[in-house]
Amino acid sequence: MTTATIALEELLADNEASTRKWQAWFADNPAALDLPCAIYNSGTVRGLVKHIFAVELRHSQRLNGEDVTAYEAIPVGSLDDLVAVHAQATQNLRRFLASANDAALQEVIALQTVSAGTLHASRRKLFAHILLHSMRHWAQLSSLLREAGYKTDWPKDFLFSDAIK
Repeated sequence: MTTATIALEELLADNEASTRKWQAWFADNPAALDLPCAIYNSGTVRGLVKHIFAVELRHSQRLNGEDVTAYEAIPVGSLDDLVAVHAQATQNLRRFLASANDAALQEVIALQTVSAGTLHASRRKLFAHILLHSMRHWAQLSSLLREAGYKTDWPKDFLFSDAIK
């Protein structure tokens, strides 16, 4: 019997395509970054975008067995600063996938989180979490922006992803 799967590479490609769209949208709508936002107690949309990218970066460092950047050390200034965090995380995730075998993906590691203390998860689950976490928060952000009068102009469901055309 075959197991139906979605490749981690597909989810990563979707995350990259989605982030490029958000980056272009925020470049055209920079004031939206400073809108109030209570999601994850972020304070502003900029704070939530930092949170999305910080989780990508910090967990990607954990996947690769690297020192984890302190949350407070992650820049929140310009859009370019924020997107650079995402770019580094994506590089880390691609590097992990290039070298990971089944044993590495199944290995359970301990991770210290900002909000939930120490957790244990397989590297495969952590990788999937990174991408699903981003997807979930982008969906929340879409609703918040729409309610504030900012409309985005592209479908965000995975079904419409550039990754599966």
